[in-house]
Amino acid sequence: MTNRCTLLATTLALALAACGDNQRVLPDATVDAPSGPPRAVVVAGDFTMGHPGVLSTLDPATREVKTNVGPALAVGDDPVLRHFPGELVIVNRTDGNNVTILDDQTLALKEQLGTGPGSNPQDVAEVGGRLYVATFNGKGLVVLTRGTTTPVTIDLSADDPDGEPNCNSVYAVGNDVYVSCGLLDAGFQPRGPGKVYVVDATTNQIRTTLTLTTKNPLGAFERVPDNAPNGAGELLFSTVAFLPDFSVDFAHGCVERIKPGAAPSAPGCLVTNADLKGYASRAAFQVDKDNAITFLAVPTTFPKSELRAYDMTITTLWAGPLNPVTETVGDLVVCPAGELVLADTTLNANGLRVYDGAAELTKAALPIGLPPKSTHGLVCY
Repeated sequence: MTNRCTLLATTLALALAACGDNQRVLPDATVDAPSGPPRAVVVAGDFTMGHPGVLSTLDPATREVKTNVGPALAVGDDPVLRHFPGELVIVNRTDGNNVTILDDQTLALKEQLGTGPGSNPQDVAEVGGRLYVATFNGKGLVVLTRGTTTPVTIDLSADDPDGEPNCNSVYAVGNDVYVSCGLLDAGFQPRGPGKVYVVDATTNQIRTTLTLTTKNPLGAFERVPDNAPNGAGELLFSTVAFLPDFSVDFAHGCVERIKPGAAPSAPGCLVTNADLKGYASRAAFQVDKDNAITFLAVPTTFPKSELRAYDMTITTLWAGPLNPVTETVGDLVVCPAGELVLADTTLNANGLRVYDGAAELTKAALPIGLPPKSTHGLVCY
């Protein structure tokens, strides 16, 4: 039976709302991994149910890639990656319904926790050792505790008549857990503007609810650095409007802003999809003495996707893409030393590229073992 998962994967070559069963991870005592930073880590799957994905690493300075260095079966066919202090956490969507926790230095398996059959996990945040997982199916938020196998569900469904708020991203700021939800109807169309629920992790109760200016949150939360000249500490994520055939309507949607704090607010859009002529599938930040830039991976007309730059000092989107038309920017991250690592999804020429600002340092895409199709499959630390 065709559902939104299949339609989105076909239309956008993304599996942003996938479904499936649990898988088992085999610990690997012979993990071959770099001994310390700097490193970029990438996960990728092939979106073929039941196939394992890969975890590979890149030294951004030397551009050396080590492929498939994670534990066996740690990565599923539709992975998302987050980095927390000392740990890498992989959200396995399509046939996973779990999160897998690795040591961020040795890449050894620490634990795998299921999110519940058919829960369709999308993103993860960490507070006090507990993992908060946004789920597309179910009541919206699952809490996982280390050493246990029983998830706790937090019900975010009060605003959605079908009882499934279709949540897609989660981010923790202190004890506040921010969860973005689409509130889709039976035809997978948004009922109205998206919502962000703020959950108090000390009580696991909803503290406040924010209504967005646009519909259908789809991109993952990223937090603007505290030293940014404008918007410091804000959470950014994208919204995307779909036409009835699930093609993208770029006339609507934007990069939404959330201002955390004692009285959280949703002050509106940073930049619109109309201005981008696409939507921001990923954001990353470079803030130093010379630059204050928000880099955006922007899918435009399939299969094209561009590297765009938003200047946080003068609050202006730079004109035009930074990448050549021969490259397709599906994902990106900024490393601690300032290098920009991009996932190039170009057919038959895919892999990672390294940029210094607008200048590319690589001569060709560096293969990682599979095409890097995930829109949040890169971290660097």
